[in-house]
Parts: sequence; C-alpha cells; structure tokens
Amino acid sequence: MENPRSLKEIIDQTKKIDENNFHNIQCLNSINMLLTSNDLGKPKDDRLSQKFEELNSKIEDINKLTSDLLEELSRRHN
Repeated sequence: MENPRSLKEIIDQTKKIDENNFHNIQCLNSINMLLTSNDLGKPKDDRLSQKFEELNSKIEDINKLTSDLLEELSRRHN
C-alpha cells in the first residue's frame, strides 16, 4: 500500500478488532463458567455447551487471523 496514512488507519482499525476479540473471549469464558455445574465440572446443558465450544473455536480462529494481519500490516508500515 502506497499511502502510509491509510496503512496506519488500517492498523488502528485492526487493533480495535483485536481489542474486541479479547472482550469476546472474556465474555465466552464467563458464559462457560455459568454453564458448568459445581458437580465435578460437568456441563449443565451438553447441547448448549457444545455450541459455545464451537463458538470458542471460531473465535480462536478469528483471533489468530487478526494477529497475523496485524503482524503483516506492521511489517509493511515499518
């Protein structure tokens, strides 16, 4: 990208996505704690727990991609 200002803005916006990703993980962890019973850590609702595990997996993929993008953008910016 030729325009350094545009690249800087893209980096700033991607960092905001990264911050949001962190917030999403925190919320998901809170939900998982609510779904787990105190009885040997078993899920209170297996089906619902499975859906949140799928969501967690997809969020982890998004976090990895966001991290990779930030790394690539930073290399181009410097």
